[in-house]
Amino acid sequence: MRVLFEPSGEPHSSIHISYCVASRERTYAEAVQDIIIATRESIDFGIFSKNSVKFMVASKMTRRGPFQGLCMVHGEIHDPQDILDRVWEAIGNPIVDLKHRLVEAAGRSRPRMLIETPAPVVDRIAVDLWKMFKRLLPLFMGVNTVGLTAASKVLFSVFPEIALPVEKTQWRDIFQTVDYSDIIGSMRADISEWEKRSEKKLNQCDPLGGLTLPAFYNAVVIEAAGGETASGAH
Repeated sequence: MRVLFEPSGEPHSSIHISYCVASRERTYAEAVQDIIIATRESIDFGIFSKNSVKFMVASKMTRRGPFQGLCMVHGEIHDPQDILDRVWEAIGNPIVDLKHRLVEAAGRSRPRMLIETPAPVVDRIAVDLWKMFKRLLPLFMGVNTVGLTAASKVLFSVFPEIALPVEKTQWRDIFQTVDYSDIIGSMRADISEWEKRSEKKLNQCDPLGGLTLPAFYNAVVIEAAGGETASGAH
C-alpha cells in the first residue's frame, strides 16, 4: 500500500497531509517534536531514556507489556521493569555509533535526510536498524505480544530522521511485512514518488517546520489506519 496516495493512484494533497499532521493527539505530537529536538546532535542513555518515556506514554504503551508502569515521577524516570536499562545494554553501542554517523552525514538537511542521502547509504542504515530491531524483539516478546510496535518505537525515539514507529495493525494492514528494513525502503520510495508526482516537498506540508520526513509519514499512516496510536505492544 502506498500511504501518500489515494486509492485512485493520485497523490494525496498537501492539504490532506497537513491535516494529518495537525490531527495527531497533542501529547503524541509534542513527544515527536521533543524527540526530534533532543536527538539533533547526539544520543546517550539519558536522552534515550527521556525520549522513550515520553513516546511510550504518549503512545499508550505503558499500560501493559514490557513498558508497563514506565513513567516520570517528580522529574525522575520510574522504570519498574528496568526495560530501558535492558534495551540500552542490548543496542546502546550500535545506537551511539549509528547516531554519530547520521549526525556527521545530515548537516542542515537532517529533516530530509531520508530522501537526500544517497540510496545505497540509506539501505545500509536500514540494515543497521533491522539488526537492532531483531535484537530488541526478545526483550519485548511475551504471551500477548511479539514486540514489533515496541521495537519500532524505540528506534524512532533515537533515530527520528530515518526510523518509523509502526502501530499494531499497520504491520498487517498497511505494510504487510515484519522486515523493518523493507518498511524503511518502502517509506523512502513512497515519499520520493509523492514529491515527484506532486512537485512539492513533503516537509513543506508543516507551516511550523522542524519535523523529519518519517514524522510526516507517520502522521499520514496513523490517519490511514483510522487514527490508531497503539493500544499495546505488538
